[in-house]
Amino acid sequence: MGRGRLWILGLLLALPGLAWAAAGTVQVVLGQARIIQSTGQERAAIKGDQVYTGDTITTGASGQVQLRMIDDARMWVRPNSRLLIEQYPADAAAAQEPRAQTATRLIEGGLRAATGAIGQRSPDKVRLSTPNAVIGIRGTELELVFFPDRLAEALQTPAGTYHRVYEGRTRLTTPGSVALDVLAGQAVFVSLKPGEAPRVLPQIPPFLNLPDGPVGNPPAREATQAAAARSLKIGLRMASPTADGAVVVSSAGAPVEPVQTSAMAREGEPARLSLSYAPPPNSRQRRAPEPPVTLTLDISVKLQDGQAQVQVQDALRGGSLSLTMPLGTWTDISGRASWLSGGRQTIASSSARAESAQVLIRVDAGP
Repeated sequence: MGRGRLWILGLLLALPGLAWAAAGTVQVVLGQARIIQSTGQERAAIKGDQVYTGDTITTGASGQVQLRMIDDARMWVRPNSRLLIEQYPADAAAAQEPRAQTATRLIEGGLRAATGAIGQRSPDKVRLSTPNAVIGIRGTELELVFFPDRLAEALQTPAGTYHRVYEGRTRLTTPGSVALDVLAGQAVFVSLKPGEAPRVLPQIPPFLNLPDGPVGNPPAREATQAAAARSLKIGLRMASPTADGAVVVSSAGAPVEPVQTSAMAREGEPARLSLSYAPPPNSRQRRAPEPPVTLTLDISVKLQDGQAQVQVQDALRGGSLSLTMPLGTWTDISGRASWLSGGRQTIASSSARAESAQVLIRVDAGP
């Protein structure tokens, strides 16, 4: 092989995005999350981003990432986590081959996973691991957590691997070749202390008892355990600004009517809410009316100390916001991210724009 061909081959191997198709796609990002390539290059994770074999997904204290892999497997990377994609098929065609394999390594933090086509067809070809355990998949949905000493100390729990099976079963193996079958409804623990065998836990720890999908940073045990069953009503509203007596008025002098929507969601589960808003027509203006502005937000809420810890992401423009707000109160988030600017002046409909409206959110505890 000539030097030119060797140089091209080396370039393709160094740039997996050019040589290979993506192993998966980022579906949801809440809070801070980054993708580190095998070359060491690093970038912020954004919705629609592609991930490749060799990439490491990292999340901050409030960061959450949902991945959809090429074989339709789903992975929810929890806060304070690092997940390495060690092996995945190069493209959709390769994922259909009988020899297709996947390997994913949870370096620290938490992960919820649901197997895709490869795991359903050939469960022995799907492998998850932590620094002190290997999980063999048998067609399942599971939770996996690895706490090094610093994370374990914060939660006042022993360091090591924690694993729960929701559906199907798994086989957990330790570096000492000790194997343990884990059935649906069971949770097991593998200590970092040498010589301790993996054991089935008598009850599910709170950090393995979390809602589906991305969730917030686990708080204390009691709060987390109670949070698993909480239902929330999340509201989104667009209305005239009212601070300092200001108000948007129509040509007839009436206030612009607010528009709002709401959705039910479990705590930590993102809810997507969408609204369109436009100023009223002005019969004295011959120009065309202002077109409506559509706002679509992904909102995720955790409750702590009687307040709502809220993560907001603009699904259309890509901005994000974190805030703490009281329950049962409309809270203005105008001008705090990429969405509407939240003007404060009185505006007649002849000059009113949708950007003059306030954007407000509200969280109420569900039944």
